[in-house]
Amino acid sequence: MENETKTAQKIDSATLSTHGKLSMFNEGLKSGLANGQKFTELMDQLIDTTDGETLLKAARALSDFKLDSAYVTFPHQYQNADYYLIFMSRLLSMHDDEHAVLNTRTHSESLYHVFNELSDDYTFLYQIVDNENGGAYYHEQTTGENLFYVHLERRLLRFNSRAFTNLFINKLLLKGTGVDQINTVLATLINFGHYLRDDFGFNVDFNILDVDNAAKYELREANLTGEVVDKLFVTAAQHDYMLQNSPAGHGAEIQLPGSLTIDIFDGGKPTEAKWVLTVHDPDQRVSWFDVLLHFDFIRDWYLENIDSLEIKADPLVFA
Repeated sequence: MENETKTAQKIDSATLSTHGKLSMFNEGLKSGLANGQKFTELMDQLIDTTDGETLLKAARALSDFKLDSAYVTFPHQYQNADYYLIFMSRLLSMHDDEHAVLNTRTHSESLYHVFNELSDDYTFLYQIVDNENGGAYYHEQTTGENLFYVHLERRLLRFNSRAFTNLFINKLLLKGTGVDQINTVLATLINFGHYLRDDFGFNVDFNILDVDNAAKYELREANLTGEVVDKLFVTAAQHDYMLQNSPAGHGAEIQLPGSLTIDIFDGGKPTEAKWVLTVHDPDQRVSWFDVLLHFDFIRDWYLENIDSLEIKADPLVFA
């Protein structure tokens, strides 16, 4: 009888062990499939919703979603960075802006943007920041320029003056791309910033693209030499423009057509940026970048002295 009991215990133990293993396997499959179901529900929202907050919430969830599990692997899936791109495309389309065309790379699910106004040599995608800051850069692949930084959870957007200057002026404008073509692309990127700010309350720094008359573009060089300002006096005179002393402080002011006024000055206030640029126009539609696009002699002066005059972007996200 004792031997029969021991035999029964061994059988029960083996049976439970097998059952446990099978249960573990089955639960793993269920969990993996449930994770896939949750993913598709978020994708439905990202693709179909017309509610902005639902769109943003889905994009935030998908941007760090882990689709694969130990028991279920999905061979076809987008990268996490692609959901930033989908979010941007959906938000633009909700505002009837279709200039950023979403494409898929051949033989992969990788996504990227192209603009009809630019050649196919220039492709745009997001690169996730792999550190404690999080967020992602909107990145042009050919030049390697990061045009702006966005953090969906913190609701933060920062434009990068250096990248816009290098791509749209040095690589495009100076090599034959028309101002109208460039402005169409810029309008889409600027509008994206406005939609994030107006629809979701994002904190947006337009940087060199800011058209607000109150904007003060901080220069990289805190102690600008008089020689740089003198160069502007000379080149302005050569183009029949007269500089005057800045009314805001030590520096210079130039009047351009269309009641447009450019002021570069040292404000002299220890709590503010030392040397800054301001752009004033009656309709508040002109940024410093617009000035660079349309006035050759000012653009040449800016580029020749870029180490001193470059507009500073947020140092926390752009080194």
